[in-house]
Amino acid sequence: MRRAGDSRGDEPAPPDASAAGAAEATTGASLLAGSAWATAARVIPQLYTLVISVAAGRILGTELFGRQSFIAFVSLSVVLLLTAGLPVALMRYVGESLGRGDGAAVRGLVAWAWRIEFVAALIGAGCLAGAALLGADPGGAWLLAAAAAAAGILHAVPSALLIGAQRWRAASVVGIVSGLVGAAATIAVLAAGGGITGMFAVEAAVSVVNLGITSRLARGALAGLGANPAPASRAVEIRGEAGRYALLASAGVLVTLVVWRRSEVFFLERFSTDAEIAFYSVAFAAFMALAQFPAAISSVVSPAVATLYGAGADERIRLGYERALRLLLLLALPLTAGALTLGPAALRLAYGDEFSEAGTVFLILAAWFPVFPLVNMSRGVLTGVGRVKVPLVVGAVAAAVDVGLALALTPSRGAIGAAIANVGAQLAAALPLLVYTARVVGSTGWRPWPLWRILVASLLAGAAAWAVVALEDGPVGVAAAALLGAAVLGLVALILRVLDPDDAAWLEQAAGRRLGGGVGRLCRRCAYAR
Repeated sequence: MRRAGDSRGDEPAPPDASAAGAAEATTGASLLAGSAWATAARVIPQLYTLVISVAAGRILGTELFGRQSFIAFVSLSVVLLLTAGLPVALMRYVGESLGRGDGAAVRGLVAWAWRIEFVAALIGAGCLAGAALLGADPGGAWLLAAAAAAAGILHAVPSALLIGAQRWRAASVVGIVSGLVGAAATIAVLAAGGGITGMFAVEAAVSVVNLGITSRLARGALAGLGANPAPASRAVEIRGEAGRYALLASAGVLVTLVVWRRSEVFFLERFSTDAEIAFYSVAFAAFMALAQFPAAISSVVSPAVATLYGAGADERIRLGYERALRLLLLLALPLTAGALTLGPAALRLAYGDEFSEAGTVFLILAAWFPVFPLVNMSRGVLTGVGRVKVPLVVGAVAAAVDVGLALALTPSRGAIGAAIANVGAQLAAALPLLVYTARVVGSTGWRPWPLWRILVASLLAGAAAWAVVALEDGPVGVAAAALLGAAVLGLVALILRVLDPDDAAWLEQAAGRRLGGGVGRLCRRCAYAR
């Protein structure tokens, strides 16, 4: 792989002792630990979101819930567009700098990012506040969303620093704890009649607290990188590299918003009803809760790959990518079987019969789920090695597919049409990204065929769960189906030995001593003989 820094005319700064060894510290154990924290940071807040969503759906009803979902989506979109590619660039160049042993350069990068995002925060807050002043309803909710968006934009800087430095625990704990407090407060406000405006008041307060705590943690991370500043020429050079990368990544932000987020909400708001927005938002939130497990693992990849890339460890990147694809499918196939079997019944139980259409929308979104983590992993690897242009072109094509399908389908099919548009766009991006990533990392084949074992186990588990739900789709039936499906999955997985022996050895080395050696024994028991 050609490196961005290979063409530099100046000699690099001498390694910072405080940053040295970052590549050596990027091991299987560190990645598993990072994945565990990243999973907790993604899954637990998503569960909070689902709990809030259920409460809001039942208290507000479909129309008001749809309006709240639209305001929240606009606020999140503003944050995404105005942070643009800067957080990704900052995360990546922090990781690469540490991989090169150039920790001093990180300080200048962070100061540069703060200046840019401060201006972006003012613009974002002004846009949402302007909507309120122009009569968007309810005005108080839009103003509070403006405050939350400003804090969210600024939060991108310390968060990217912590992730780039692979400070997973520090980056995760704040969101987990504040999310719990925020969820409890939001439900209390809803129960007290605070409505949509009360929900955004809680969100604004939590966002400001998150910003303050994460910024303090980031200052601690910077303090550990040494006090010596980078040479002026080097500081300008790395900011230039990061800036160019951020500009390219920013061009992909709109693509990300269209293809990988629920941009179809804009079409539903224009061509359909708030109730259809509610159905799509519920189904999409449930899908994203499911997606957090593999997505969290993928999120660890970018800074780790950037660190290895900076150290020139190409072979470790290739082997890690191939292993990650196998392990992600090992996780994704059972999750898909469970989602397709239990998802609609679970959503109907949680939200009530008024939201029953959301179950059909969820089935459309979940049907393509096995491909989702593979694409996420490929995007993470390409970010880590600094490849932006080809993914941008692929994403632009997929965005065109999304917009075309949304225009054609949402006026007549509502939320179902929006789901078809979303899945169509993501599938249009999937194959080109997987093929390109394999070429970039030099993949020689990742042996997916033995995964028929976990496919069989997943199908049998799904069939067993479906049989129970078909007889009883109430709370007892759904719970019994989940337990039976898990039991069948575990039994068949043990009988068929679903784990690749190389992956089993890697897992055992990285985490085999956990649970009193139980993880290692399980890995050996599940590995098939080659």
